[in-house]
Amino acid sequence: MDSIFFTISKLGTVLLFPLPIFFILSFFLILTTKSKQGKLRLFCIVLFLYLASNAHVANFLLRSLEKDYPPITINEVPQSEVAIVLGGMVQTISVHPGRPELTDSVDRLTDAIRLYKAGKVKKILFTGGSGLLFTDVYREADLAKELFLGLGVPEKDLIWENNSRNTYENAIETKKLLIEKKINSAILITSAFHMKRAAGCFQKQNISFIAFPTDYRSTNLQSGAFELYIPSAGFLDQTTLSIKEWVGYFVYRAKSYL
Repeated sequence: MDSIFFTISKLGTVLLFPLPIFFILSFFLILTTKSKQGKLRLFCIVLFLYLASNAHVANFLLRSLEKDYPPITINEVPQSEVAIVLGGMVQTISVHPGRPELTDSVDRLTDAIRLYKAGKVKKILFTGGSGLLFTDVYREADLAKELFLGLGVPEKDLIWENNSRNTYENAIETKKLLIEKKINSAILITSAFHMKRAAGCFQKQNISFIAFPTDYRSTNLQSGAFELYIPSAGFLDQTTLSIKEWVGYFVYRAKSYL
């Protein structure tokens, strides 16, 4: 009986989500629209959104970014002087100002601590100010500092950079600190989908590093999960993220940032 309830609850819940409701309403609107031209236009709009929120499309785009950076275990990582952690996992415009709230990319932070605890690095360098337009009251590095300290990393082993606003500036500002601190070896930690652009920027600055990708977003499409066949805001977010990253990569190439 419980399994029947579970199945019904899963199927029923889907019908309450905004995207499935949108597609159901759009389907009826297409059927009731008399103009053939109107039907075609509406169909094209709905198809575009369907593809953008489809698991297979989202996964294809994510895999195109992640495939060159497969995961590596901590044991495989050679010892280095510092772990460079790129910002992007702390919410700087939380409804509760000044409180460190983590985003989906929190693996960047936790993996840095794991490497530190495993003795793979002596220090952690966090780079990230505010990437928001018109506001920088709270900078990510300042909020992240509280988290690292609270999770047991001594302040003497932390290096902070809170001026950079994007990946290119992350590399520029980090290079200055590495020269100042006389650090020659590093592990670069960022999300797997972001590593292609980040690695290019850091290589451009002649920074020697080992890439440690984390925060993999691609999905196992062979799992057979029912949710993979339903348009989802989550998949739409992944598609948006992938497009943003590819656009950023090609713009950076055009600007000679990498």
